[in-house]
Amino acid sequence: MLFSGILFDMDGVVIDTLHSVHVFWEELARKHQVELTATIYSQHIYGIPARHTLTHVFPHLSADEHQVVLADIVVYENQLAFTAMNGVIDFIRSLKQHQIKAALVTMALPHKVRSVFDQLDLNNLFTAVVTADDVKKGKPDPQCYLLGAQHLGISPQECIVFEDAIAGVKAGVAAGATCIGIQQASNAPALLEVGARYVVPDFTFIGFEADGDDLNLHIGENSLPFKHD
Repeated sequence: MLFSGILFDMDGVVIDTLHSVHVFWEELARKHQVELTATIYSQHIYGIPARHTLTHVFPHLSADEHQVVLADIVVYENQLAFTAMNGVIDFIRSLKQHQIKAALVTMALPHKVRSVFDQLDLNNLFTAVVTADDVKKGKPDPQCYLLGAQHLGISPQECIVFEDAIAGVKAGVAAGATCIGIQQASNAPALLEVGARYVVPDFTFIGFEADGDDLNLHIGENSLPFKHD
C-alpha cells in the first residue's frame, strides 16, 4: 500500500493544549462538584466534542446551562495563545514540497481553527478542514476521518492519521486509515492497544526521505511508503 494523504488531529498534535483543556474543565468541575478522573478525561474529554463532554459528564445541567458553557468555551479559547507541538510546523510545510495532500480533522469549533491558523501562520497549508460543525457524530465515530479522506479525494486506506487521543485513534482505525500516535512513552501503550501502528513523542521523530522515485515517511526507526507526483 502506497499512502498519498495525511489527516491531522489538532489539539495535542498540531497545538499543545493539554494545560488549557485541564484548566477549563477542572474549573467547571469544581463549580459543579464533579470529580474528573483519568478515565473521564480519556473517554469524555480528550479529542471529544464539548457537547459530548457536557452530556456525559455534566448531565445534571440543563440544556440552557450547556449553551452557556459552550459560549464560555468560545470566549476562553479566543483568549488563548497557542503553541505548536515540536516539529509539526516544519513537517506540515514539507508536505507541499512533496505534493502530499493534507487535511485537518478536529472536534474543535471553527473559531478555534481560525485562531490557530492565524497565530501559527497555517493558512493555505491544508487542502481541507473538518471541524465539529461538519459531523453529526464526534470521535471515536469514524465519520470525521471518512469525511477528511473524501475531501482529499482519496480512500481512507491511503491516509495516515496523526492522533494523540484514544478516541481519535479509534476513529481513524475505524475509518480504515493507518494511525500514528503522538504521545509520550508512558502513554504510548494505551494508543497502541486501540490500534495505533506506531507512537512517537512529537514530529521531530517524523520526516520524509526521497530516494530516487521513492518517497518514505520515517516514524522513528520505522517507515511507510508514499506516492508522490
